[in-house]
Formats: sequence, C-alpha cells, structure tokens
Amino acid sequence: MESLMKYISRTHRLAGQYRGTGVPCDGINSCQHIYIFQVCKNPGISQDQLSKLICVNKSNVTRQLSVLEQNGFVTRQPDPRDRRVLQVFPTEKALQLFPQVRSIMREWNHLLLEDFTEEEQKSLLSMLERITEKAMAIVEKGGKS
Repeated sequence: MESLMKYISRTHRLAGQYRGTGVPCDGINSCQHIYIFQVCKNPGISQDQLSKLICVNKSNVTRQLSVLEQNGFVTRQPDPRDRRVLQVFPTEKALQLFPQVRSIMREWNHLLLEDFTEEEQKSLLSMLERITEKAMAIVEKGGKS
C-alpha cells in the first residue's frame, strides 16, 4: 500500500490550509494552532512533553514556542522542581483564541467524517490509532521494525 503516506500527508496539509482560513489572527499561523490547542489544554506542560505529544522534534518545538512567546501567546518558565525543565503556559491572548482553534478543529473532523457511518468512523479512527502507535514504536526503536 504505497499510497498510505500520500493520503495522510495530503490530509494533514489540507487541514493546515483549512485552519488557516478559519482562525485569522495576527502573529500565528496554522501550524501553530496545535501548540495553542495543547498548551491551553495542558497549562504547564514541559517543552519535552509537548514535543512527544504532537510528535515534533524538540528543536522545532523550541522555535515555534519562541515565536509564540514573542507574539504574546505563551510564556515559558522554569519548573520549580527542576529548573532545567521549561514549562509552557498560555497567556490570556492564547486562552481567548483557544475556543476558535478548538472549534475549527472539530469542524474539520466533522466535515471529513460526515459521509461515514458511525461504525465506519469508529473503525477508521481505530485503524489510525493503531497506525500511529506502530509508527511511534518504530521511531522509538530508531527506525527498525
């Protein structure tokens, strides 16, 4: 099944385009919506935890958080228990944007799945979860299956 990644990748890019048109906001782009979403859902999350949660390497997370911090969406503070760890917190600006981001993500999911029966939706999501878990296990092993 050589086309699996083609369709997953295309869908991911199209989701970014859709979010970009649905949440207009200065100082943020569609790839940063997932950061806003996760930081608002998990205030105080560490950069490392965020990296693992959204499956993005640490240097990219650091870069994106720097931009979001400069634009007033997040703050980063040392963890009081381990000052080497940076915790990420949403600002009021991010919290105000969060409902729009959450809404546009839900809307996208609804639009994609509306032509599927409930059983098909459950089956599709179950298969995608299994694919994601397998991919994570492969990457954690250093690329060996």
